[in-house]
Parts: sequence; C-alpha cells; structure tokens
Amino acid sequence: MVPFVLAAQMDRPAMVAVPTRAAAISLAWYVSQRTRDGVYALPPDLHPDVYAFAGGREIVLRGRVGYAVRGAHTLPYGMLDVHVAYVTTGILIQYIISQGLSGILPIVDEIHLRTMEGDLAFALILRAGVPFAVMSATMEQVEGRLIRLARRFGYEVVEIELPAPQYPVRILEEPVRFATRADRPAQVVLKALRRYRHLKFQGTTVQVGEGEIRIEHLGAPLHALIFMPGVREIEDTVEALRGEFRNEVLPLFGAMAVGEQEAVVEKAADRSATRIFVSTELAGVSLTMNAGLVLDLGLVRRSEADARGFVRLPVVPISRAEAAQRAGRAGRTAPGICIRCFRMAELREIARPPETLRASPERIVLVGAALGLSVRDLPLPDPPPREAVEEATRLLRRLGALDGHGRITPRGFQILELGLPARLAIPLLVAREAGEAEDLLDSLIAAIALLAVGRPWRLPGYGPPPGRQGDLNAAMAALIRYMQRSALDPSRAAEEARAQGFADRVLDEAANIYLPDLRARMRLLFAEEEGPWDRTIPRAVDERRLAGYLAAGFPDMVGLVDWKRRLLETPDVRCWIGRDSGFWRAYEEERPPLAIALAGTFSAEGIRIATAMVPVTAEDLVRVGVARIRDRRRVQERGHVHEEALLLWRGLERTMAVRLIVEPE
Repeated sequence: MVPFVLAAQMDRPAMVAVPTRAAAISLAWYVSQRTRDGVYALPPDLHPDVYAFAGGREIVLRGRVGYAVRGAHTLPYGMLDVHVAYVTTGILIQYIISQGLSGILPIVDEIHLRTMEGDLAFALILRAGVPFAVMSATMEQVEGRLIRLARRFGYEVVEIELPAPQYPVRILEEPVRFATRADRPAQVVLKALRRYRHLKFQGTTVQVGEGEIRIEHLGAPLHALIFMPGVREIEDTVEALRGEFRNEVLPLFGAMAVGEQEAVVEKAADRSATRIFVSTELAGVSLTMNAGLVLDLGLVRRSEADARGFVRLPVVPISRAEAAQRAGRAGRTAPGICIRCFRMAELREIARPPETLRASPERIVLVGAALGLSVRDLPLPDPPPREAVEEATRLLRRLGALDGHGRITPRGFQILELGLPARLAIPLLVAREAGEAEDLLDSLIAAIALLAVGRPWRLPGYGPPPGRQGDLNAAMAALIRYMQRSALDPSRAAEEARAQGFADRVLDEAANIYLPDLRARMRLLFAEEEGPWDRTIPRAVDERRLAGYLAAGFPDMVGLVDWKRRLLETPDVRCWIGRDSGFWRAYEEERPPLAIALAGTFSAEGIRIATAMVPVTAEDLVRVGVARIRDRRRVQERGHVHEEALLLWRGLERTMAVRLIVEPE
C-alpha cells in the first residue's frame, strides 16, 4: 500500500525494487487480484492507522501496475502510464544506468537483507539526489546507518511506521549442541517433538500423537514449519518424519523447480489439514503460511564466493535477527509456538553480515565505472574491503571491461547490457565477434545459462556417479532432457533430474529464464540479427567446441592438469580435482594437459576443489587471446619427437610449458 500512496503524493510512478523475481511477480499478481475498474481495494483486516495513511480503504490508480524481471515484464517501455512497477533490484540498477531516475520514485524494499544489489541501488539513488524510499519490516537493524548517509547528502528523512498484524508467539528453548544439530538434524527434530507432546497457548494447541501431529487454533488446522540449513538435512528430516507421522510432509528449498515451489506455497495457505513443512531460510523471508508451530535448529548454510568463483557453503549459527524473524512465522495468522533447539544468548551475530563484505564487488566496480564513479565515490552503507576492490578491478581489466585507468570500455557496457557477471558475458561477446555459427552460439548461450543460475549443476552426493561424459556435456544433456520432458510433466521432469543428481531448479531457471532472455539480449545487442532465436539447443553438445570461448571468461582458471597428483595448477592458484568429477572419468585415458575450472568449492580445511572442468587446447587459448606463445621447442623423448610451446598468460608475467604436437621420430 505504501508505494501507491507515495507515488500519488509525489505525482510520479513508483519503481519498487524487491530481492527476488518471485516476489516481484507475486506482488503484482496480488494487487491485480484486488483491483477492479482502476481501484485497488485494501484488505479488510488492516490496522486503522493504515487506512488513515491511505486515505480510505480504496486507492484510485493513476496508471498500470505490473512487474519487470529477467525474461518477463508486463509494463510499457519507459514507465509510461504506470502507477507502481515491481522490479528486481538488478532491473532498477540497469534502469538507473540507461535512463537515470528523472520522473520516477525509486523504492528499495527489504533493505535490511543487506544484499549487494540493494546496497548498490541505495548508493546510486543517493548520488542521484532524487526523492526515494526504503522499506523493511525490521528497519531498526539498519535505519541509523541509512539515515546518517542520507542526511550527509542533504536529504530530509521522513520515517513512516505502520502497524502490521502480528499475533503473540510463545518461545520455548530446548538447547542442543551445535555439532549434534549439524550432524543429526532429523534426530534432533524427532526428539524435540516427542519432548513437547502437548502444548497450549492462547487458543492454539499442539498435540503430537502416535502417527499424527495435530495443530489447531480454535478448531481450525494450522501447520508445522521446521527450519533446516540445506537440502541434505531437509531430505533426511522429511524421510524421518514420513516414517513417523501420517501428516503430509513437504520439503521447500531454493533448488526446487519454480512450479514445485508454487505448489508448496498453495498448500501452505490451505487450512484443511495440518501439514509439516521442512524448509531452508527461504520460508523465513518469502512465505507467509498458516503455521502454528515453528521448530528452529538455528542453523543456516551461508554461501560465500571468492573472486575466482570458488564457493564456501559452511553450516553456521543464524543471527539474532534471523532467529526473531523465524519465530515470527508462527504468529502470522494466529497465536503460535516456537521451539528453539538453541539458546538465543548463544547467538553472537546481531544481524547477518552485509553481502558487500562477503562477496566479490565486481558488480559495484563495473556499475560505478559506467557512471564515471569509483567505489570510493559510492555512499555504500558498508563499503567492500580495499583488497577485494583491487582484485575485482584487476579481473575486469584483464577481461577488457575496464581500461588501464579504470574507465569502462565498450565491452564493459556490453557486459552490463547482458546482465551477467563479466566472466559469463565475455564468452558470448568473444564468440559473437568471432562470427561463430548459430549452432555454436546457441550451445554457448545454454552453457552460460547453466552457469548464470549460480548454483552447482550436480547436487554433491546425489544420484549415480557421472558416467563418461564431461562435466559440461553431462549438464547440457540434463538440460536438454529437462526441456523436453518439463513441457509435458514438470513434476516428473524435476524428479528425474534429482534422481540423476542434478538440481532441477538450476535446469528450470536455465531453460525458462536465462536461455530465452540471453537469446533476446544478444539479438538486441547485435542489432543486425534478424528476429529472435527460437530454436532449441542441439541434441548433442561437444564441450570442447565451447572451451576456448569459456576460457576467455575464465583466464585465471585455465591451467595444467597434474594427472598423477589430481591437481589443476593455474598461473595463480592450485586446486584439487573433485572425486566425483565427470572431467576425470571422461578424460582419464586421454589425459589432456590443459583444462578450465568453471566451478569449485572450498573444503572444510579451506582447500580449493574444482567441481566442474572442461579440457581446452593451447591453440584455442592463443586464438581467443587468453595466452600467447612465447617460444617453441622440439624435444626428443622415448623415441618420439614432440613440439612444446611456452605460453605466456594474458595479463600475467608467468609462463607454462604445454605440449602441442606429438610425432613419431
């Protein structure tokens, strides 16, 4: 309701930036369901202060309400005849770069999450000097810092506080050691449910009987919501609960296909029976359900990536703010009960650390350069560390996105137009500039779509071991299979993908969001293309045909394969090759000397492990400019004469000897 009122008061359309694609679409859909003849009817059960602020129970719309996300939009170009537009934060940033903020009211929602995109949008708006708003249900976490920054830029700050429905929640603490919660989560859940068999609180009752859990408020069924850190813990707990209770037990996590998530959300809103939902933190920020009982292990799997894309996924305790938010899920539609398997006093973090302090600031550096600003010029609530900025700047220079003085290049603007990280945009741009055939471009777009989703293709430890297909070949085959089968039966396609060890959400987003969107953006970027790409990717894809172009985006992750020690040695780092690697199985007999690490993780000891690799030839590295031949030499060895080249890596004064040709004497 707030964006509608502010847009009317300011006499300009409001562009509301939300953290996720699903949130933008669902908000626009919700408003459309309550709109008739240009009038938005507010819900009937809001606080009187809300109606007073809105000027009544209805808001007359001055224009259209819709959304704009990657790959889909319901709004006219240029925000013409719009009252409120719901967009992802990335879309807002692109709008600022291309058109500025003149004539619109930008609003950054969920500002307390402290995402990199959210903080960057806030900083860009401050620099622009236009009126704007930020919103949050837990504004107290961040308001002091944001207000100080705004006043430094001459803003008058107006605080609007409106009451939202929130029923009381009874908190019970049943502390369990961290190691036990992390290693045996299903057992902890079952023990807690057996410990609290009968609970009552302000009309809400919880009864854990033999074979069934009943949760009700004044006779109406409510649900149970159990928080887990990750997919493996969810699946173990779901299996254990299904073995104990007749209730419907439903998993919910980010790697599920969108259609499956929507089905879970529908059941969460239904009150015909008590269901048990086992979820990651996803349910803590984007789902309102009729939960009467929340059981919280107090754990989260926190993703952190370095500049080369190696990811850490440690299980860590949640923050106090996250604990409060999770408990609040039990009081959204009725009084509820929250059982914590930890003590609140044990939690050290008040709130989750900002993403600007945990991830590579490449996006901040490039967007700032596009506007002629350095990172120091941007009023970020928490600026990234200087070392991280320097490393991101070096990478962007090496990829040709910045010049030697840190200014953005034409290639840098093309990267922003594609809406991808520089590593993923460069292969598409280099292949297109090389005049490659459309079938290779289609295959490359599909490969980049898989990488752009930002999660591992294969779920570690799930499904059968990879066969003799390379990592990228196997993922592309899974994508093709998913695209063919999901058109007929999305749920069956998702089940088959998981049975083979692939994350179906990755395949779903790659097929239905990134693949069509990147085809459209490539067509617009290179205007001479006639018509959109509408073909499917080839049935068989040879990852070696794509390897040279992928190397253009991952020049610092190309290196020599040590087949004896199972190592990949690049000019910068050394990493182990994962035991489940499809690369190892596919090429063990051939043993190519050069490969690219496209994805990787850190072990518990902090050791880099490459999880997705592609072989590449020295000739391809020279062709795309990743390396150049410093000198050649002929060497005699075991009755053979072969030719070796000393490659000099682009942007690095380091060399590696690579065998090029082997010939009989």
